[in-house]
Amino acid sequence: MSELRLPPAVMKVMLGLELGRQRVAAAATQQTAAEVLRCTQQKIAHIESGSGIRPLEADALMDLYGAKDSDREYVLDLLRGANRRTKRNAFSTQFIPSMRLFIEMEATCKTYCSYRDQVIPGLLQTEDYMRTLYRVWRPSPSAEQVARDVEARLARQRVLADSAQTFQFVLDEAALRRTAGTLLEMRVQLEHLVELADRPNVELQVVPFDAGYYTGHSHNFTMFGYQERTAVNIVFLEHYKNNEYLHDPKRTAEYSELWGHLRAAANGPEQSRRLLLRLRDAL
Repeated sequence: MSELRLPPAVMKVMLGLELGRQRVAAAATQQTAAEVLRCTQQKIAHIESGSGIRPLEADALMDLYGAKDSDREYVLDLLRGANRRTKRNAFSTQFIPSMRLFIEMEATCKTYCSYRDQVIPGLLQTEDYMRTLYRVWRPSPSAEQVARDVEARLARQRVLADSAQTFQFVLDEAALRRTAGTLLEMRVQLEHLVELADRPNVELQVVPFDAGYYTGHSHNFTMFGYQERTAVNIVFLEHYKNNEYLHDPKRTAEYSELWGHLRAAANGPEQSRRLLLRLRDAL
């Protein structure tokens, strides 16, 4: 497990879920676990939700649960990964702190699902489209800052070449019609989307205007899926001043359901490709 080199935050979530699974399998309650650690039931709940745990505490809980050797080793692997520090020169450190986990998950997840209703996602943007977006920021960034950010965002797109990952996108037609830059730049952007949609590990669907209002409209999010021994989904929500990461299974299940509604409302991949070509030809 430790060889996977998943983001420490993701491994903390997996660790919590695994300890919760072991507790349930042992027919133990959170209160019983709390008594062993001499802590509150609330702390056990936090541990199982991914807040982390010390090795001695994990050993005590696994003794209580009667963990098998393989389960114990798995937990220790997760502990080592969860406590691993990000290297100073890691690619994610080029981004603001609230985006670093996003960048790490982007490169390590098994499935990547993104819905956008007004803006084309960063992984699908051309350089001209990126520069147009940066120009609307207030206060305006310097030319040097824009150049650095564009270079970093373009470097992120290398993950699309990893055939072991699956990238799925649902876009509202509004995101394709909202002009960013000149008409020629938008034509190039649409052509770029068609080329990316032809990749075997990229699926792009568009919700057309004639679909009307649909479930999930305007609720932008990205969901990162990990199908390891402990399956985990982590949902990213971008806000004006800060970002939010959801990993509680009940909350992420809601977004998995929403993702299904969005895909159902959208045109299929081939229909979406034809719509992209029509929009391109109209420019």
